Amino acid sequence: MLALVTGAAQGIGKAIADKLRQDGHQVIGVDRQAGVEAQLDLTDLEGIPAFIDQLPECPQILVNAAGICLTRPFFEVEQPGFARMQTINVQAPLVLIQSVAARLVKEGKSGSFVNITSNSAFMPKLEQLDYAATKAALISITKSAALSLGPHGIRVNAVAPGITNTPLTQGIAQQRADIRGVSPEETLAPVVNALPLKRMAEPHEIAEVIAFLASDAASYVTGQTYVVDGGQWMR
Repeated sequence: MLALVTGAAQGIGKAIADKLRQDGHQVIGVDRQAGVEAQLDLTDLEGIPAFIDQLPECPQILVNAAGICLTRPFFEVEQPGFARMQTINVQAPLVLIQSVAARLVKEGKSGSFVNITSNSAFMPKLEQLDYAATKAALISITKSAALSLGPHGIRVNAVAPGITNTPLTQGIAQQRADIRGVSPEETLAPVVNALPLKRMAEPHEIAEVIAFLASDAASYVTGQTYVVDGGQWMR
C-alpha cells in the first residue's frame, strides 16, 4: 500500500516513514528539506491538490507529521508567527486530507489518515500559546474528518506525543533556555523527571502507534486521539 508522510526528513516523521517501509508499504516521504522522495512547501496551500493529483497512484495512508513550533512569552506572540504555524500545523494537513480523500473517493478506495498533534493541545502553555492552539485545532479536524469520511471507508485518527527526543524538542529547549537564562538541560529536566516513565520518548516509539493506526489491525478505530506521552497527561 502507498503511504504519504509529511515531515519525513527527520524526527518523528522520518521514524514513521522508516517503520511503514519495514511493514512493507511503499512510502513517499515529503519535506521542505532534501533527503526525501519529494519536496513540498506546505505554506503553498494551493499547490497541495496539484501535488496529490500528479502522483501516479493515490496514497491510501496519509500521515501528517510536519509541524513547527515557536517558543516565546505570552506578550511576544505576534501575528505573523501565529499565522505561519496555523498554515503549516492546521491548514496544510486539512488540505492534504481533503485532496487525498477526494481522489480516494473518486477511485473507490479506502484509506487511513493519521495526524500528529501533541499533548500540548490539552494543557496551558507558558511559552507556546499558539502552538498548543494549532494542535488542539488539528484534533478537532481529525474528529470532523472522521465523521465525514467514515462512510467512504476512510479512517482518520490522531496521535498526541509528549516530549520526544527529536531536533524539534532540542530546538524548543534551546529557545526556552534563551528566554529563561538557563541551560537547555535545565528546561528539560523538570519535565522528564515529572513523567511516570522518567524519560523522553524515542521517535520509533511514536512511529509504532502510527503504524498500528494505519494498519488493518485498527480497522474499527476512527476519530480517536492516542496520547503517547509516558503518562504526562492522564485523562
